[in-house]
Amino acid sequence: MTVYFYALFVHLSLNVYIFLKGIRLLEKKKVWQTIFASFFILEFALYLTGLYFHPILADGITRFLWLMGSSWMVFIFYMTLLWINIDLLLYINNRKPFLGKHISENPKTTGAFFFMATTLSIVTIMYMGSYRFRNPTVTHLELNIDKKAGEMSSLRIVAVSDLHLGYLINKKYAKRYTDLIIEQNPDIVLFVGDIIDAELSPIIKQNMKEDFLRLNPALGVYSCTGNHEYRYEADYKINWINDQANIKMIRDSAVLIDSSFYVIGREDWVIPQRKALKTIMDEQSLNVTLPIIVLNHTPNNLDEEMENGADIALYGHTHDGQIFPFNILTRLVFEVSYGYKKKEDTHIYVSSGIGLSGPQYRIGTKSEIAVIDVTFNNNEL
Repeated sequence: MTVYFYALFVHLSLNVYIFLKGIRLLEKKKVWQTIFASFFILEFALYLTGLYFHPILADGITRFLWLMGSSWMVFIFYMTLLWINIDLLLYINNRKPFLGKHISENPKTTGAFFFMATTLSIVTIMYMGSYRFRNPTVTHLELNIDKKAGEMSSLRIVAVSDLHLGYLINKKYAKRYTDLIIEQNPDIVLFVGDIIDAELSPIIKQNMKEDFLRLNPALGVYSCTGNHEYRYEADYKINWINDQANIKMIRDSAVLIDSSFYVIGREDWVIPQRKALKTIMDEQSLNVTLPIIVLNHTPNNLDEEMENGADIALYGHTHDGQIFPFNILTRLVFEVSYGYKKKEDTHIYVSSGIGLSGPQYRIGTKSEIAVIDVTFNNNEL
């Protein structure tokens, strides 16, 4: 419920500035003022309906209301951002008319022009952002690990993070994502948390498990937990992933794959009692001469994997900021918010994720899966 409260607060806050701006521009046009105000009231009422009554609404209605509400949040966010800058520009022009006196002398005409121009610009940007979300890319990496991996000389990993399946990212997307993964012919599929966005009920109702069950790589399908796995009915969701979707959830543990390499799954950092990586490795007496791949949803401490000899460390969570300018913020917060980096002998990759939480737009970022082709050194030591 806290998440819904925050969403409501942000939604309402963003509406206020543009609502007041529109009312002022339509000051002497009472009919248009009424239409404008009615639109805001209706939109907010529908948003509240979807937010608080989704448990009793049909999934299709909930999805429509959430798409509408989240799309409006993106639109109104950019509208607010642009109009703050436009108002500042107009204020400066009133004091020193570097744009010309005509703009200052005709505030209503100027305001109407900028309102239409910003609306068209934002709609265009959102259309492009929707296209980028609906058409995920495949990012290819080639890595060399100077370790012997049993009889293996190479390994193809498909790494996927942040599906966020639920009301918004529904069965249509689950099928599309599964098809895309299968097309890459992986030896192993590794999910890096946030498979489920919030509630499990829409996933069960839409029988999404049948899509996951089509994943059948030779070396299996594994995942670590993400922070969204712990939103609402955590054990219920994690058990479903393990037992119904046939994705082996590795929680502060390690799995030896085909006697050749290890996959370690970290609990997400939202769990205070999660184990340190060294503790996991010591408890399970890992043979560190074999390659070690670590799944760790949140990239807030890359040094831990590096210092403990991980060969590959895979992360997600950031969405690379999802929409501009939040990608700038994530790059300030995280050492790597998206992409590849090598720290000593550890290959690090932070995925921007294939799904999204909330608005279904990628503006200045991309939806992706990563195909990682690994070559091992099979020379005898």
